[in-house]
Amino acid sequence: MDRRKLIPSMFHRRLLLLATGTLAGVAVLGTQLVRLSVVEGADRREAAESRLREHRFINTYRGRILDRDGNILARDRAADAVAVRYDVITEAWELRQASSEARREHGRTRWSEMSPEQREAAIGEHLPHFEAQTRRLWDAVLEYGRIDEGELARRRAAIKRDVQSTAEAVWRRHFLQELTESRGEDGEVSLRQEPIREQRQTHVILPEVSPDVAYVFRRLAEDLDGIVEVKYAPFREYPWSSVDVRLDRDTLPEPVRDDEPFVTRVDGVADHMLGAVRTEIWEEDVRRRPFRDPESGEIDLGWYRPGDVVGTRGLEAAFEDHLRGLRGMVRERRDTGAAERTEPVPGSDLYTTLDIRLQAKVQAMLSPEYGLTRVQQWQAGWDNDGEPRESRLPVGTPLNSAAVVLDVESGHVLSMVSWPTMAMGRQMSSRRRELDQPWVNRASEAVYPPGSILKPLVAIAAAEEAVADYSEPIHCGGHYFEGLRDAARCWIYRPPAFHSHGDLMLEEAMARSCNIFFYTLGDRLGMEAMSRWLELFGIGRYLDAGLGYSVTGADGRAVLAGESRGSVPGERVIEQQRRLGQERFSSVILGIGQGPVAWTPLQAANAYATLARRGRVQDASLLITDPRETTERREHGSLDLGVLTVDRIMEGLRQSVMESYGTGYAIRYPDGTSEPIINAEGVTVWAKTGTAQAPPLRMPDPDDPDGEPVVVTDGSHAWFVGLVGSESYGRPQYAIAVLVEYGGSGGRTAGPIANQIIRVMQDEGYLPGGGS
Repeated sequence: MDRRKLIPSMFHRRLLLLATGTLAGVAVLGTQLVRLSVVEGADRREAAESRLREHRFINTYRGRILDRDGNILARDRAADAVAVRYDVITEAWELRQASSEARREHGRTRWSEMSPEQREAAIGEHLPHFEAQTRRLWDAVLEYGRIDEGELARRRAAIKRDVQSTAEAVWRRHFLQELTESRGEDGEVSLRQEPIREQRQTHVILPEVSPDVAYVFRRLAEDLDGIVEVKYAPFREYPWSSVDVRLDRDTLPEPVRDDEPFVTRVDGVADHMLGAVRTEIWEEDVRRRPFRDPESGEIDLGWYRPGDVVGTRGLEAAFEDHLRGLRGMVRERRDTGAAERTEPVPGSDLYTTLDIRLQAKVQAMLSPEYGLTRVQQWQAGWDNDGEPRESRLPVGTPLNSAAVVLDVESGHVLSMVSWPTMAMGRQMSSRRRELDQPWVNRASEAVYPPGSILKPLVAIAAAEEAVADYSEPIHCGGHYFEGLRDAARCWIYRPPAFHSHGDLMLEEAMARSCNIFFYTLGDRLGMEAMSRWLELFGIGRYLDAGLGYSVTGADGRAVLAGESRGSVPGERVIEQQRRLGQERFSSVILGIGQGPVAWTPLQAANAYATLARRGRVQDASLLITDPRETTERREHGSLDLGVLTVDRIMEGLRQSVMESYGTGYAIRYPDGTSEPIINAEGVTVWAKTGTAQAPPLRMPDPDDPDGEPVVVTDGSHAWFVGLVGSESYGRPQYAIAVLVEYGGSGGRTAGPIANQIIRVMQDEGYLPGGGS
């Protein structure tokens, strides 16, 4: 068919072609319109709306930490701070200002005609003026901030690192948003590094300045083109961190006894528990709580930005989200001016079980200056002829230590002291800090072999496993293995006399701390049963007292810090001992708390409190109410211990420190006199002392403290773990654990400290018989 007959003229053919093209264009536009308005409409409307909204944020403040009596242990406090523009901190401001001034002087036309060399010369003429301004600023920061050039450089580097980390996170989010919005369109999307808010703001370079210093910088700000400002910047305050303490000395062991009280200022009170905060934002902070929720896209008002306070240790870290609070926000539309306000939510308070007054006093008595945590001759003792026994460390050497006090019924931690404190560590030389490790909480993080203080748990395990009923005595012949006099010996089986205890019932074996009796129980139990029972008493697992917080390990994985789980022999260790033919020997020595077992002072006090409750498990806690739980802290069940066996063990513990033949009863002097270790009246004490083998000790060389350390071997840690209650009450009310590193004799070293803790508890009204 001839198409010219259907469309007779050229004009009509061209008109049809034009209409066809127009319809095709309309179809394309219609398709694009449908895609933009229907398929991608919601996303694009949201993107457009977001450009019409402006957000302004309102600061919040961190929650307080309080003790059991309402004393404030940590709080935010209002203060002024000196803040400097970010481009001044990065040294970009001088060049930018000089360039702007040079362009203004020469005019736009002339500037465009100038060569690069001419522009550089013109900028150079103005640069000294702006460099003089920043030099004047930094000189004032050094002078009034009382810091040196190195510290100033560190602070500037930290701010740059924090802001850069935040900027990279924001840029990535914008890139992903634009990538989503541009799907289906031609062209590439690039990562645009546009300045973020933090790069246009000022940042604190001098926190917590006095009113006089704030006045100086306000006047300076008027002269320096706005590159510095004084701004409101609250800081974290610990009101009880440094307090004066008075302790009586008239009931101390005779060589250090004094009618004059001991008065000292203790620093870092409870700082291992309270922890610390930082104002440097780390990448992991931003990753954990970014500005926008990755899934919902909603703003997280608890997000991290430079200058924020972040918990980095202890309760501050463990309860970061609880204490942190949420910022307020004002949403304002640029087109209408309408504003919507969300009020800030302050951080929640955290109520602890600590008694800060008791805490300060216990810390003071762990001071070597008080006399009980310093090597003394009475700890090593004297021979029968009055000659002093050799001490592994020189007399007068200060000893690190830890102490824990628990309420038996509730499991509440009343005091938990680690010496030295973190505050003390900041005053140490780098070498001393390396050796003493003041950042370690020796009460809940450091683990130690228990030694003889494990014997009550071994005794109850043997009874519950039906390998001992204690109706018959167990014989002590001085050494456990036939024909092996130098292995698995009793502690009294030594030259020249090689004594032994003979036949012993449970109570006397506990009081005299007979090794052979408990070697026998360990042998009968075996490692598997022993491990199972130790775990039931809280060893080898986290007590979750409230100090545990997550940190990133060297391998990039999250690990728990603040509390240690301790260790008991697991399947792998038991199998290894079995293959080596050492399983029986390991079981034997495990009976006296040696071998593959270790725990913390907190776990030791917790285990004895469980024993005092007749097996009811109420794990130790630093929190009156744990905000991580919906109800009050729950019990962990009951071990259903045999009442008669527990009563017999408790009687053995009483005899251990209250009867003259107990290993924790007396300190004996070379003139033949002695004095009881526990001299507090009106109370009953049930306790076990222990001397546990310790690893080699690296300590400063007395002749060259800053030189290479000396190594002392064959040392022992000193333990006292026990229970105390009013004589009239008749039952244990409090559990006490004392650990003195390399202190030797548990009774003579840790025992006097426990005695003074009991006396302080009397003074504070926990027990009858106090002097105040």
